[in-house]
Amino acid sequence: MASTGGENLVCRCFVVAEGVVREAIADHQLRQVEEVTAVTRAGGGCSSCWDDIQKILSEVWGAPLPRNVPDASGLSSAQKRDRVARAVEHELQPLFDRNGLSMQLVDVSGDRVLVRFFGAGVGTVAPSFLAIKRHLVRRMSDACGQKMTMVELNVLEGLAKASKP
Repeated sequence: MASTGGENLVCRCFVVAEGVVREAIADHQLRQVEEVTAVTRAGGGCSSCWDDIQKILSEVWGAPLPRNVPDASGLSSAQKRDRVARAVEHELQPLFDRNGLSMQLVDVSGDRVLVRFFGAGVGTVAPSFLAIKRHLVRRMSDACGQKMTMVELNVLEGLAKASKP
């Protein structure tokens, strides 16, 4: 990590200091590089700082399991991602289509599923959108055989924009 004025610079593309990354991790309970990027923009350019961001995350939360190693549920993150993707494609995509939505499955790690929504109602508390998200979490949990937590990157990005002066 480069240093500028006594502060370690993690991301050169967006000039994000280590302190900013650590604060975002603590404030928002971030556990994945993509979550840090959504909140701080660090890693959103050339991505050469992803290893540095992962190192900070590992210092805070411990090293993540390799993607192909099963966790206590008996499934690896890669297997969970596959199951979530199949559930979305076969069961939820028609619901999204009828409601003018689309969803990007960004990553699955442990019990956390990172997604980004696009389309009608995104970012609102419209009952129909909330019901779809609740159904999505239920289906992801059923598919993986454990309670899954959906991390909506749209929300994290909105928090980051709202907190900027």
